[in-house]
Amino acid sequence: MAGLKIVAFIGTPAYLNYFVNEIADKHDIALVIKENSRKHLLKKIREKGLWRSIQIIAQHILNKHKIERIHNEILGNKWQSIAEHIPLMETYNINSPEVLAQLQAIKPDLIVVQGTTLIKNSTIKDIPLVLNLHWGLSPYYRGSYCTEWALLNEDILNIGYTLHKISARIDGGDILFQGRPQISPQDDTYSINMKLTRDGAKAMSMAIDHIKKGVPLHFHTQDSSQGELYLTKHWQARQKKLLPQQESKIAAMLSQPRIPAKKIIDQW
Repeated sequence: MAGLKIVAFIGTPAYLNYFVNEIADKHDIALVIKENSRKHLLKKIREKGLWRSIQIIAQHILNKHKIERIHNEILGNKWQSIAEHIPLMETYNINSPEVLAQLQAIKPDLIVVQGTTLIKNSTIKDIPLVLNLHWGLSPYYRGSYCTEWALLNEDILNIGYTLHKISARIDGGDILFQGRPQISPQDDTYSINMKLTRDGAKAMSMAIDHIKKGVPLHFHTQDSSQGELYLTKHWQARQKKLLPQQESKIAAMLSQPRIPAKKIIDQW
C-alpha cells in the first residue's frame, strides 16, 4: 500500500522512544501521540500514601543508572528521545478530544501502540487497523505485569510478546504474531521486558513491510478460556516481595523448565 499513513500511540517511559524510532527507521510516521501520565502524580501519591510514594521515588533514583545501562545494552542509542524529524504531540489522555481531532485530520491507515492506558473504541472507530505490542503471550498472559507473573509461576518458557488488534477485551484482540525473547541467566524482569520491546518493535516494523507490499495479514482469534487476565490491582506487596527470589532462579528455570512452552502464533 503506497502512502501508508501511520500514527504511533505510546506511553511515558523513555524506552518507548525506541519503539517509535525502530519503526521510523524504515517507515514514515505521520505523528507520535505520547500519553504523559505525570499529570496524575498527585492522584497516585494520594492513592499510595506519601511515605510509600517517597519510597518508590527513592528506589527509582537508586535504579536510574542500572536502568540506563540496560537501555544502552539492549536498545542501543534509540531510547533517549524520539527522532527530531517525527512530529510529536503530548496528551494527558489518549482518548481526549484533541487526540480524536488529530486522527480525524490525518486519517491514518494504521495506528501502532505500546504502553498507553486503555484506548476507547470511540477514539479509533474510524481507523482501519490498530496494532498493539503487548508484553505477554496472549491469551496465556494478558493485562499487566505479565513477565513478573510468568516468573512467579516459574513459567519462563512462556514469556514473550504479542502483536494483536486492539479490542474491547484487554489484550484480547485477534493475534497477528508472537515471539519469545532470548533470556540469559543474567537477566531480570526489567531486562527481559526491554528485550520484548526490542523484538516486538522489529516485528511491528516487519508487519508494516507486509502491509506496504500487499502481503495479506493473517489474524487468529484468541481462546479467552485459556490463560489469565492479570490486572494492576492483582500485583500486591506479596508478589513484589517474592519477585527478587524468583529472578535469582532464572538460571535454574532455564535449565529445568517446570512448564512446557505453549503454542504461539509465530508464522506470518
